[in-house]
Amino acid sequence: MNRIIRTIIFLTLLPQTLIVRGQEDTIYSTIPEVTLIEHRNLSAISGTMASGLRIDAKLMETYPKMFGYTDPILYLQSLPGVSTNSEQSGGLHVQGGETSHNIITVSDIPVYGNMNFTGLFSLFNQDHLPKAEFSTSTRTPHIGAYLSLDHVDTIPARLSGTASLGLISGQGTLHAPLSADTYLTLSVRRSFINAIYGPLLEYDGNPLRYGFTDANVTLLHRIDSRNTIDLNALWSHDIGKTTYGIAKIDMNCYWGNTLASLRWRHQGKTVKSKTSVFFSRYNFLGNIRNEIINGDMNAHITNTGVSTAINLPHNFNLDADMSVFHILPQDPHVTGNKIITPSQPVQKSFLGNLALNRQFKAGSSWDFTPHLLLSAYNVNEGYECVNLDPALTLGLNLYRYGSFTAESGIKHQYLSQTGMTSAGMPNEFWLSAGRYFKPQQSVFGTLTYDFDFGQSMYALSVQLYGKLLTNQLEYTGFLFDLLTRPYRLEDNLLICSGYNYGINLMIAKQAGKVTGWISYSYGQSIRRGDGELFPTYFHSSHERAHELNSVFSYKIGKFDLGGNLTMASGNPYTPPKNLYLLSNSLLIYYDDYNSARLPMYMRLDLSATYNLPHRRGLDQSINLSVFNATAHKNYNMGYIRADEDELTIRYKLAKLVIPVIPSISYSCRF
Repeated sequence: MNRIIRTIIFLTLLPQTLIVRGQEDTIYSTIPEVTLIEHRNLSAISGTMASGLRIDAKLMETYPKMFGYTDPILYLQSLPGVSTNSEQSGGLHVQGGETSHNIITVSDIPVYGNMNFTGLFSLFNQDHLPKAEFSTSTRTPHIGAYLSLDHVDTIPARLSGTASLGLISGQGTLHAPLSADTYLTLSVRRSFINAIYGPLLEYDGNPLRYGFTDANVTLLHRIDSRNTIDLNALWSHDIGKTTYGIAKIDMNCYWGNTLASLRWRHQGKTVKSKTSVFFSRYNFLGNIRNEIINGDMNAHITNTGVSTAINLPHNFNLDADMSVFHILPQDPHVTGNKIITPSQPVQKSFLGNLALNRQFKAGSSWDFTPHLLLSAYNVNEGYECVNLDPALTLGLNLYRYGSFTAESGIKHQYLSQTGMTSAGMPNEFWLSAGRYFKPQQSVFGTLTYDFDFGQSMYALSVQLYGKLLTNQLEYTGFLFDLLTRPYRLEDNLLICSGYNYGINLMIAKQAGKVTGWISYSYGQSIRRGDGELFPTYFHSSHERAHELNSVFSYKIGKFDLGGNLTMASGNPYTPPKNLYLLSNSLLIYYDDYNSARLPMYMRLDLSATYNLPHRRGLDQSINLSVFNATAHKNYNMGYIRADEDELTIRYKLAKLVIPVIPSISYSCRF
């Protein structure tokens, strides 16, 4: 294993000045005169689910804006096979997987906490990070999808920027050229939702307060025409406060990210490469208290590493990286209940990866790409392993009749996220494989058909997928358990096997005054526990069996009108079977795990933007948006509630209030 680790380190630090000279062949031919008619693609999202999607930030501006800005992650959640749980979850569930199955990077820095206000606000400032790419598969050791966000690499000729101010938040971005070869970009955002909606904002009758601040910095220097270096940093800080359930417990939560990287990019004639040294940390601190108890719950993950990616001639790609992780799992300590909980041990782990792939052509219609991923892993809990993950992508281009893409392989993942909500919320924590679970494994297969028609005005996509999964985590504990009994993390973890399967359909209109898409997904995410308490199959907590999404944008004169409709099955949850109050202690007996479903989820968001006349170098606009315009009550979890007047205790489903959130904002660009 040490030899494998040394090989990965060598390839990760491989000098980036490799030059390979290729041969060029020129063939001259004469064809009769022809006329090709094709509509210009005005859709903000281009590409295919199989080959990867690219988001055009400029075209995205015409799409519906929530609270004054367009969020690329919001529209990714509207694609077939991609979903989220509710307003309280901002994560991406792709092909029935967990949010932690995906890898999200900002300027090639992995991010481990990716949402503000649990889904209403994105962590990422789209003015600072306008480049976005998404793929349902990845070359990294993750069994889900890949989302990359990055800044532009062109140096502006003059000072420029953007700013927006609304009822809920404000943000500003400044692009400042420091010289002909250097520029600096600064971005700041801050919410003030409490100032306007504070008296009304509730979580099922309990007051809810929230706020966030974040900042981005990028310093880019062009060494010469082929080499650039950039320094990137991101900092975010969120605060959430509410009151919980039967014991009227005040909950205060603080969470945030700290990211930094130094990156070198080389653009040669035949070789492209990029190398990054990065630091990423996500931290959560929770406090709960009432007249009797006082407790803290901490968790964090830190990743320090280096990565390199090299694109060689003849469609050959090499990626290598190594990371050192420090992870504190959920670590609760409660006073006032006479229960002593020992501190959770910090996990320290190392992961090194080497990925290779090359695309081959077979005639004019076929291509195939073999992939190999070699991973070496160890953790301070006495566990280590080496895995070789193969995969194969096969493509068939039928030209005017569309294209087929098939992919199959094996993937392993060495980090997992879990918690009381199983929805990617801030209080969920990370674990490293070893003491609590072995590396997760996925044996997967997908088949995708893509077809453009109507002179490329319309696009159709159909995808079938299936995954066999092992060593999946489900968290079976509840907040009430932390307050009433000694805490052992392993007692709340269920190690599962299972499978995902489904079909995704989408038809998109890519040109004309009206653009957008309609998508439908059917999927099952089935798990089976490894213990006597869970001998049968059950639905995973994030499963949405049916989901229908519709996104449209209509440009008429100076107005950009748009809407986003989501209708979906409710998520599974575990209801209590019996509640007993015995000697001032509450005893709860739960029904079968995830044996009930929440009511159907539905949300319609509407947006109208008026683009003001261009004056004095300013592009200005006013946006009016309505979140959940139909005021549909969307439930997302349950809790135990006591009624002191009626002397009753009952289990109640909870929903987010305000049901409708209108907002108006002003934006300018100079």
